[in-house]
Amino acid sequence: MALEEKIRHKFDELISSSATLKIGDKHGQILNAQHRQNCKAWLASAQNLAHLVLGLSSNPYKTTIDGICSRDRGYCIHDSVGEVAVILMSLISDIDNGLISSIENQARATVFEDFLDHAKEYAKRNLSKESGVISGVVFEDTLRTICRNHDVEEKGQQLDMLISELSKREIFNPLKAKRARVAAHVRTKATHAQWDEFDMSDVKATIEFAEELIAGNLC
Repeated sequence: MALEEKIRHKFDELISSSATLKIGDKHGQILNAQHRQNCKAWLASAQNLAHLVLGLSSNPYKTTIDGICSRDRGYCIHDSVGEVAVILMSLISDIDNGLISSIENQARATVFEDFLDHAKEYAKRNLSKESGVISGVVFEDTLRTICRNHDVEEKGQQLDMLISELSKREIFNPLKAKRARVAAHVRTKATHAQWDEFDMSDVKATIEFAEELIAGNLC
């Protein structure tokens, strides 16, 4: 089962199990000690899921769930389950509608940021070849990810064609398209070991642009 499938399965599981856990007795309190324990376990699992999906961001979904889970509601803890369950339903809906970055994108962003840290270190040491190779790879993979996220067919397509298509769809404005072509140039020339075809200023521009693309499209 793929990561995305496992995450969706967990959402479905928590939302389904909340149906009984959120119901108290005739006085609006938990049914028994076991009910309290099950509610606590459910809230911990829901909070963990929110953190997994939303990462280190201060997304309102995450902060709201954290706030509910941190409150000690005593014999009314089942009410917290009901509240968080509704939030989870809204969260998965927003993810499905593309309003929140997917788990896959966030995982990719984390890896890319690590790569760019290495590219920056090489740049500090004025090693344009090494920095150019790494930043170029990150740029291309990020660009292709953006294309897939916007239903732009990218397999077998040259970078310049993809940049043009993103511009045509107004996903890239003219300035962003121009910067993308600089990064594409570094990627292409570094791939073919044409080291004299780009310099450190091009590499630094590629690193900066790749960071912006990751922050704006994958995180």
